[in-house]
Amino acid sequence: MKAQDIELLLKERVTGLELKKTAFESLTYIFLNNAADKNFLCGFEQQEIKTIFDGYQYLIDRRFGSSIIRTRIGLYIENEIYLDNLEPIGYYELETDLDGEVLDDWFVIEKEKH
Repeated sequence: MKAQDIELLLKERVTGLELKKTAFESLTYIFLNNAADKNFLCGFEQQEIKTIFDGYQYLIDRRFGSSIIRTRIGLYIENEIYLDNLEPIGYYELETDLDGEVLDDWFVIEKEKH
């Protein structure tokens, strides 16, 4: 099997499982559940944060020998000195098995506004 064949199979899998959609829905749920917490977004307002799909990672977990698909959504703010005028401030990652069952997820803000 060629590398292109493996890539095509993985793309078909993540598309069929709708992992991108699931990750955005989960992120929306996180924003809604934490809207009252003023410190949750480290000084940023939700309206100024752009959520952009960054991609997928396929991992083979060494501990269990199982395969994992990690879906990443980047969190950005507008800033003209960065590539595409978007400064990265954090990310959301959704980790699933090859059947789309959620294994874990995490929301990370790496920068504070002030």
